Amino acid sequence: MIVLSFLNRIRRLKVAVFGSIFLAGLSIALACSPLRSNLPLPTATAANSPSGSPVGLGTNITSIVDYSTQLPFLDAFKSARRWIPQCVNGDPGCDNGWDTQEFDRIDLDEHNWVRSLPAADDEPMFTRVGTLLFREIEGHYPGGQYVVLYDGEGAIEYRFDAQKDEARSRPGRDIINVTPSNEGIYLIITATDPNRTGNYIRNLHVVPIEAETIFASEIFNPVFLERIDRFQAIRFMDWMSTNNSTQQEWRDRPKVEDATYAMKGAPVEIMIALANRIHADPWFTLPIQATDEYMREFAQIVKDQLDPDLRVYVELSNEVWNWQFSQAHYALEQGKARWGEHGDAYMQWYGMRSAQMAELWKQVFGDQRDRLRSIIGTQTVWRGLEEAALDCPLWVAEGHAPCHESVDLYAIAGYFSGNLTQAENQAAAEALLNEPDGGFEKAFMQLEQGGIIPAHSYNDSLAGVFDLFAYHLDVAKQRNLELVVYEGGQHLVSADNEKLTNFFIALNGDRRMGELYSQLLQGWKASGGTLFMNFSDFGRRSRWGSWGVLEHVEQAHSPRYDALMQFLDEIS
Repeated sequence: MIVLSFLNRIRRLKVAVFGSIFLAGLSIALACSPLRSNLPLPTATAANSPSGSPVGLGTNITSIVDYSTQLPFLDAFKSARRWIPQCVNGDPGCDNGWDTQEFDRIDLDEHNWVRSLPAADDEPMFTRVGTLLFREIEGHYPGGQYVVLYDGEGAIEYRFDAQKDEARSRPGRDIINVTPSNEGIYLIITATDPNRTGNYIRNLHVVPIEAETIFASEIFNPVFLERIDRFQAIRFMDWMSTNNSTQQEWRDRPKVEDATYAMKGAPVEIMIALANRIHADPWFTLPIQATDEYMREFAQIVKDQLDPDLRVYVELSNEVWNWQFSQAHYALEQGKARWGEHGDAYMQWYGMRSAQMAELWKQVFGDQRDRLRSIIGTQTVWRGLEEAALDCPLWVAEGHAPCHESVDLYAIAGYFSGNLTQAENQAAAEALLNEPDGGFEKAFMQLEQGGIIPAHSYNDSLAGVFDLFAYHLDVAKQRNLELVVYEGGQHLVSADNEKLTNFFIALNGDRRMGELYSQLLQGWKASGGTLFMNFSDFGRRSRWGSWGVLEHVEQAHSPRYDALMQFLDEIS
């Protein structure tokens, strides 16, 4: 069924009749919801949004990796894992045939194609390199015949889900028969540039055979496009590998010709192409270490290539307050280097640099400045932290304007978990499982209103989130900024507790979670917020969370996804 669905869409692309589809979804009648009746929405006022901008709904899209169920590209190699240095078990010195841990010794060109392999008697242990496609996604990808196109001389082997059709293959064009499973496609380069002429294997593409003539121009999997087509904005934070990024110089940016986008992130040109294709406003999160040149050149490409009818959102990095990411530590180092030992130097430096970036983008866009929406964000539940970034008094003391005067938007998260994930509440959350219905009724009451288990430090039931919306709307109004949600939705994750993991997965598949999403969005709208960015599009439910509103690209409905589509119906 998956194969036929994919191929049918490919055929539609070939005759240029592909378009967006209308997913009606499940009808979630808010007025009749048993959850809805217990929680009053915030009171809307005309003055809540300083600019009077309407509410909008977009989505974050998940990382480009070989194990993602997003499958965004027709060319599957653009999501391939980085090269794995390998040797043949039994060969002298081969201790771990699967991965010799010698990645830094692979001879790569500027686009990460392998120029040469060590000989068996060379010092490195590895004698071949491998990569994985569609790994561990439970067979949720198209099977059938694929064509593997490449330039150069050498030898390629295929294993796991793929078998080479020797009779139909020829140098530069292999045919493989693929039967999807959880293993995925294992591709191994066993020889490259054997004559040492510089003609190494490069420009590899792994494409369903029906897409062979169109993948270079169409780029995107049409099923992926259908699922995200109706969102009004797309946040590319994960596509850009923003968290923990060390990119600084423009010359080292991701490029269209790169072997895979799973290593450095998606090129700006590809992100613009997606935004233009589905006519959605792009939201870019630039690396924390980006130079002024990087910011200017990025802005220039966006100005030149983005559909002029689209707005562009731009922010510096992601969650610079979050110490699990290296960008927070980098900002602290920079702030202390500039101003000395100040507890909030990292947020003040982040505010300063965000303001500087906003001014650089304004210069590039010139008389098209009204297309820009520059952003400063904060940690939602830490009331008062935002003042350091927005007002940046240390920067002001040097003779500059407050940072918020350079930007347009103030960003917060819009997550709720009913305090079910707090460490102090683990026993209380587990106790819910002993209820006659397995704890579902009380869990959804807790997610909506709280009060069943304690709220330590903060209340992140829907009621608590609505209170935070009100607080941050006031912060935004005081500085004449619009309030946006950069990420939002449920936040149920318990990686180290199998019982709670299974419970949270079940909660996310329940129709009542869709009703909570509808309440969240209606509360956001009533409070006066503008753009709300769902987190996120696709992902399997696991111990690491249930972030994707759809588990895989072939899934057309879920309670959460359908709630998002209904909200888009209402505001369109």
